[in-house]
Amino acid sequence: MIKAVKLEGSSMYPLFDAGETVLLETSVSDCHAGDCLLYNYEGCRLLHRVIAVYEAGPLLSDDVGSIAPHRVAWADVEGRVVTRNPLKKGFSGLVYSAVRKLLSVLFRPR
Repeated sequence: MIKAVKLEGSSMYPLFDAGETVLLETSVSDCHAGDCLLYNYEGCRLLHRVIAVYEAGPLLSDDVGSIAPHRVAWADVEGRVVTRNPLKKGFSGLVYSAVRKLLSVLFRPR
């Protein structure tokens, strides 16, 4: 099933803007590293990138690196972002995320 969700935060900016509406596929059985998932974590609804997929649940992190990677249970995942933008999913998404984190470290104000 596909559902639309309006985003609130900016931890995945510039790929996802606050206020942007994204489409989610609620079945995440074919989730891969690099995909972006909407999930519930410590009372918050977050959208972050999958770093690795485990039987117990995915390991997730933002693209900037301001949030430590963390694992969530599959039951807490609401869905996977459906998009044609290659930077928002799969291997190219992982590469984009790594480059973005590196640039944020290199150009961080001191």
